Amino acid sequence: MRNYTEQEMYRVLGKEMQVSETVEERLAQTYQQIRAQKQKKTRSRGLWYGAAGTAAAMLAAGICCASNPALAAQLPLIGHLFEKIGSDVSYPGDYSEVGTPLVTEAGAEELTVSKAAENESSTGSYTQTADGMTVTLSEVYCNEIALYVTMQLKTEEPMTDYFELWDNGAPLLKLNGQAQFDYCDTPEPLDAGELSGKLIDDCTYLGMYRLELAETLADYSEFYKTVEEQGIEINSQTIQEYGDLIQKNELPEQFDVSISIDQIIGDRKDPVSIYEAAGVEMPSPEELEEMPDEEFEALQQELSRKVPDYDDYPSKYLNYWYDGPFTFDLSVSVDHDRTVTVPVDEDTGDGFAVSSVTRTPFELLVESNAASFGTDAILQVLDADGRRMETGRLGGTDHMLAIDDHDVSRIDIYWVAWDDFEEKKIKGSYFDEHETNEDGQTLKEVLDGCSFYHREVVLGE
Repeated sequence: MRNYTEQEMYRVLGKEMQVSETVEERLAQTYQQIRAQKQKKTRSRGLWYGAAGTAAAMLAAGICCASNPALAAQLPLIGHLFEKIGSDVSYPGDYSEVGTPLVTEAGAEELTVSKAAENESSTGSYTQTADGMTVTLSEVYCNEIALYVTMQLKTEEPMTDYFELWDNGAPLLKLNGQAQFDYCDTPEPLDAGELSGKLIDDCTYLGMYRLELAETLADYSEFYKTVEEQGIEINSQTIQEYGDLIQKNELPEQFDVSISIDQIIGDRKDPVSIYEAAGVEMPSPEELEEMPDEEFEALQQELSRKVPDYDDYPSKYLNYWYDGPFTFDLSVSVDHDRTVTVPVDEDTGDGFAVSSVTRTPFELLVESNAASFGTDAILQVLDADGRRMETGRLGGTDHMLAIDDHDVSRIDIYWVAWDDFEEKKIKGSYFDEHETNEDGQTLKEVLDGCSFYHREVVLGE
């Protein structure tokens, strides 16, 4: 049977995994309520309409930086962002040797403040200005797993006035739009990827956008044709029986991609709770927790009736955003030299086979048998030092792990039952903070003792 990723299953099944809607709504409402208690700062312009503006954004950014010469002096040259933010992104690493600059130092003159002031719409094929935001693409890199693009975002007004800042001191930004690859008929939504980076001043954000390529290479035509001809309902059982019909196309050595960013979205610094928006008295978190189901459902219906657009994305109550479009056309060469794929198992017969492991400079992809989907088994991977490997800093699926500072010359792969995962303190951060448990066992020793699947994989230096 063919091995395939969870993203492929999501696509075939046509939905994402979800928790109980009632539980999700209550948690969301409570979270919104707590966030809305923050001190609000009065502004003269309506945040929920996006950042309007037609003046040259880079000129305004220059004014913003002029108030802090020290920060301005640290501004990197366009074309060298990979090395500046490699430690601040979701899948960190040394990107300094892998990126292809889109704007060279010789071409940087096009991006000067004076030049931007002369041309409000664009200062080059990799720079676009709209709605008070200037986006400049810096570098591109692509391996067999993902496409990476660095970019500089500059705003007319300090973005720190509008966006909520997270633990790293930067807003958590998302892109709305699509990427059209020349080898794939279906555009890939940009919200399937992630943008991470850092602020270097109140008006300038340096970021890296990462988009995994698995979905752009998946071919479902034979699968859909077969299940349609046989009148079979698509579910997890269908996937297990007919998953080998889902083919994976080869990634071309070179390809063109058109990236169109419709919106750049973050969380509002001053979110409005749904209760405030609806003019309804706000229950306390304790009251929400203790509220009978019938009363809670009635409250939800009243809120939805009064604020039908509250759950829109982006939401004028919860989000702040800049409208595009920002459109860029790129030619990309794929780096195969830094990628290693090692086969593991064909099939163990119990539905928990790991078919292969792929290592790039930045991520580790563990391809597993589809029968593991929907079970209570947990995948755990330890590096050569016995340290647990995690997903990217912004989250993700448990089979795509960040290499970061891990030694992955050799790894140990385990499947472990959920009960053991919880009871033996494998869950959470216990072994991230302790070398051993109360019995003197290391994490590897615990997993060796309780896992029902274990493979050691040597990947080499």
